[in-house]
Amino acid sequence: MYRISVLCVLLLISSVSFAQKPSKAKLIIYGQGEAALASAVQASKSGVSALWINPDASFNSALTEGQDIKSINSYQNLDAGLWAEFLKLSLNAKDYSDSVFNHAKVYLSPQISKNTFEQMIDSSKNLTVVYNTEIKRMKKSGKRWKIDLSNGQNYSVYAVVDASLQAKLVPLINDKDKLPAKEADSINPVTTDQLYGSTIYRTSLMVEDRDQQEWIIPTASLLKPYAENFFVVHGSNGLIKEPKESIQDVPSLMLYGQSIGAIASYCAFFETTSDKINIRTLQGELLAYKAQLLPFHDVAFEDVNNSSIQRVGLTGIIQGRMDNEDGKGAKLIFDVDKHVSSMELEPVMRSLYTRSQIWFSDKSIEELKLKDLISLIKFIALKGDELDTQIENGWEKKFNFTGSYDPECLLTRKQAAILIDTYLQPFSIKVNEKGNFQR
Repeated sequence: MYRISVLCVLLLISSVSFAQKPSKAKLIIYGQGEAALASAVQASKSGVSALWINPDASFNSALTEGQDIKSINSYQNLDAGLWAEFLKLSLNAKDYSDSVFNHAKVYLSPQISKNTFEQMIDSSKNLTVVYNTEIKRMKKSGKRWKIDLSNGQNYSVYAVVDASLQAKLVPLINDKDKLPAKEADSINPVTTDQLYGSTIYRTSLMVEDRDQQEWIIPTASLLKPYAENFFVVHGSNGLIKEPKESIQDVPSLMLYGQSIGAIASYCAFFETTSDKINIRTLQGELLAYKAQLLPFHDVAFEDVNNSSIQRVGLTGIIQGRMDNEDGKGAKLIFDVDKHVSSMELEPVMRSLYTRSQIWFSDKSIEELKLKDLISLIKFIALKGDELDTQIENGWEKKFNFTGSYDPECLLTRKQAAILIDTYLQPFSIKVNEKGNFQR
């Protein structure tokens, strides 16, 4: 799964990727549809040898049915993850961007969609797909699941994803292997207008666009295995309770599938259980593959500093706000160009860095200057004047900041987030399922 030898370093920059190709399947995905495909493709991207058992003769989607051109109007400027990859590939575009996604969503022909899905499957290394096959028996044996297929093949894997619409594998699970409900089951998705009512947003694994609202899906909402390392996607025992049959649901199905694929891959690679997952490592893996975990509408997908803003946003050091200036409904924004005060940074900084309490004790700065943030970073990270030189040298080429380097300039929220992410790396500090920091 993850390249363990450099895991700590890679986690800090949220580019964690999974390790070398194992010789045998360690994960099985069962089912038909977009969630199954996304789970399987994410496992491949994460470097886990996976087997996708598709009971149908070929892959089909709501986007591949019929002859009519289809359009997607959900997830406006929130396209992300494997869904964003699908859109980019459907246009054969060179780069990822919001404009590419918006253009692709207007004109989706069934044949192009079919070709694009097949391209995603065929290009997935470490992934084997078996069609027209069922799982006949499942039995827990130690850390593994013993799987018997209808074609006579047998497998022993560390995790299983049931992405079938009817949750057809659930009846195969012995009662003694079922897991009881846990306290985290009471942690539910939250809408963006309620985002900062608790710390749950720090554990977000995806954004869902439904009921004309945007929802944050926290880790605890997805870490609900029916049995140890057995994850059900659809139905009363699954993550998605209500059927998603509209073409407008395709993006969320792919994002759900990608998230659960990353969870199952983590368990399979580390040969561990979902309760041992490091949430920050999991989020870092999803961010590395184009996920957007907080829906900041004023940060373009293609912004080179998008991931830095996502990481700092997930710590809460700098929080977004709801905005309805365009009159089309309140949306979460990061307010990238607004200035930032020491009072805004102080609450979370104090809880993350003990030393910061001394720095903040005699500071009350309405609008931080660059020199103020450099002073704070130096104090917390025990850095010297070399930090000034590093920031000056990287001002344009590394950070893509506009204007010239000037310690006296007022700092924007975007600039603050990028410098905090780079030099203090708060995203590396673990959180639990409730979003509380764990030192």
